[in-house]
Amino acid sequence: MKYYLLFFIFLIFNSFSCAQSNQDDFWNHEIENSSDIIKPYTLSTHPFGIYISRLNHNFNVRSPDKYSFSFEVSSGNVVLPYVKSYELTNPDDREKSKNLVWHVREYAFDLDKTPSKTKEFTADGVIRSYRFNFTLPLTVNHELSFSLRANSLDRGKYPFSVFTSDEFIEWFHRNIAGGKDPFSRYHYGINKAGISYKDENDKVLTMNNNDFIISGFDLNYTYYPKLEMNEKHHIYLNFGAQLGINTSRYNPAADFGVSSSILKKIIIKNKNILSFGLSAGVLRQHILEYGDGVNISNQDFLCSFEGLIDYKVKLRNNNRISYGINYNFQNSYNKKKDMDYMVLTGERINTHWQKTISHLYEDVEGWSFICTYSTKRFSYFVYLREDLNLDNAPDLQTGIGVKMSIKKN
Repeated sequence: MKYYLLFFIFLIFNSFSCAQSNQDDFWNHEIENSSDIIKPYTLSTHPFGIYISRLNHNFNVRSPDKYSFSFEVSSGNVVLPYVKSYELTNPDDREKSKNLVWHVREYAFDLDKTPSKTKEFTADGVIRSYRFNFTLPLTVNHELSFSLRANSLDRGKYPFSVFTSDEFIEWFHRNIAGGKDPFSRYHYGINKAGISYKDENDKVLTMNNNDFIISGFDLNYTYYPKLEMNEKHHIYLNFGAQLGINTSRYNPAADFGVSSSILKKIIIKNKNILSFGLSAGVLRQHILEYGDGVNISNQDFLCSFEGLIDYKVKLRNNNRISYGINYNFQNSYNKKKDMDYMVLTGERINTHWQKTISHLYEDVEGWSFICTYSTKRFSYFVYLREDLNLDNAPDLQTGIGVKMSIKKN
């Protein structure tokens, strides 16, 4: 499968290369008028997602004329109480389970004697993601970037966690919106940290308070074709390919992904820019394995989609400030059909107790609100991400970062 993907990408890139012109004057004009969109790495700090080289979609229109370095930190609060699942293996039991509502299945089987594959999962704390990125422009149409991914887990206490602390989230639920926290933080205890997952093969993933890991690095290639609609309609395309090397002992594998984006820019008053973007991609997990890890996802492909609205304002000092809304979608970490044969057990003290495991079989969605201030060499950005379908993995996430550009000689 991976060879077909590589061949397909080559054909696309080659066809556009043959059609494009080398009019650099056009691109120099476009970079002045359109400018880059600084989009942070807004993917969720999910207890499983941090071990996978997921696609971060690109909404730029051309390769920059400068080298750039960036560093960003994201923090996401996760509360997933202990839940154990039984995936039934007997065909008769499966048929019976399929015809029962999920929350009554526990009482319909003697789980100590029923053939099944079991999983156990619990996660609590603030997961932090650290991302170092270097972008190397090759030509106006081609660029390479290198990213290093690292993560840590802690209890989320002040002053290192403000909006993502247990206290703030519980206060927000009780006093502003949502009412009493449906995940019962105070019942399980606030400011705790720990992740434990046992897969169906009894292999265990753990992460404890103050643990720090380097989860992998990514190599990204992006191609920006020059098309007639760029100049006529300010509509742009880009195509990307990503090779991700996961370095943790829990997921010793390489992933390969492809993506494509389309962007429409509207220039307002000859200085401000309103952009609308759509992007889609697919990541093939485990194209190469170099160890025996934990089964954290049984999907061969992780498909993702992003939508972006960005408004960039040019200030009197020629600096810019932009405001953006980003929507991210990813298909579930595990195959949805497996939930037909799943029995969940846990402490039923709230309406969302089952989410710890059931959310692994649901699509992932999130909204991010982004603000960026850019000077000639530096861009500073912050964002806030909220889970859309209340999977609590994470509940609330924030991020901050800086990007520095260096003029090529």
